[in-house]
Amino acid sequence: MVYMKEYTLTTGRDSLQSITAQLTETIKESGIRNGVVVAETAASTAGIFRITSCGEEVLDDIVKEMRRIVPARINFYHQDSPENAAGHIKNCLFGSSVSMILKDGKLLCEGKDDVFFAEYDGPRERSYSVCVMGE
Repeated sequence: MVYMKEYTLTTGRDSLQSITAQLTETIKESGIRNGVVVAETAASTAGIFRITSCGEEVLDDIVKEMRRIVPARINFYHQDSPENAAGHIKNCLFGSSVSMILKDGKLLCEGKDDVFFAEYDGPRERSYSVCVMGE
């Protein structure tokens, strides 16, 4: 069986938003107990990643490191804006999706990890899809 749901959210510039609650909601709605859960955004200047449940300080460190690794600058060949050009590179480096194992109706990482939507440009209206596959 396959169950899909799409979500929208409003992002800030270089922001991280937890989408763990939406994944849990989608899993419950699906009725699927064992399988795989995939969360993906089609946006080319945003992404989705998983990290150990942590405080705001760690999230701030992640955003700062992403800015350090790929700073917005004016000498990119692609020039919609410096932030937009950097956002495309961050998407390539950090990814736009995450796949997780579902066992007995729960993510294996549940209670240990959170899933975040990462805005590498913004602010924007964004969407992402969740697909639950299994039995």
